[in-house]
Amino acid sequence: MVLQTWLAFFAACWVISLSPGAGAIASMSSGLRYGFWRGYWNALGLQLGLALQIAIVAAGVGAILAASATAFYAIKWFGVAYLVYLAVKQWRALPNDMSDDAAVRQIGKPMALVFRGFLVNVSNPKALVFMLAVLP
Repeated sequence: MVLQTWLAFFAACWVISLSPGAGAIASMSSGLRYGFWRGYWNALGLQLGLALQIAIVAAGVGAILAASATAFYAIKWFGVAYLVYLAVKQWRALPNDMSDDAAVRQIGKPMALVFRGFLVNVSNPKALVFMLAVLP
């Protein structure tokens, strides 16, 4: 790999990593709500969603999505709808006592946390655009 290409990739990775996205918010929310160890289930779902996006781009389907405005908009608006759903659900939720002496924290079901994380990342157009730009 040419040094200029590697440096451009390195800089792009840092810029993307430092800008918090839906995955970072989902991780923080899950960790605060269910505790540190249960938050790992959500992170696993996020990584599975990312792995699916990598597989899609590697298989060449990403090029079809890049060429088809309709398919890209469908994914983008699915992501918007899911994030709005999560926002409304969080807005309507009762506040939790986050102090150390609070009685009992809610226990999230592991598969539900994995699925939620998966949906957040698989519907994230920012990650898909990054993969399309960098992976080829």
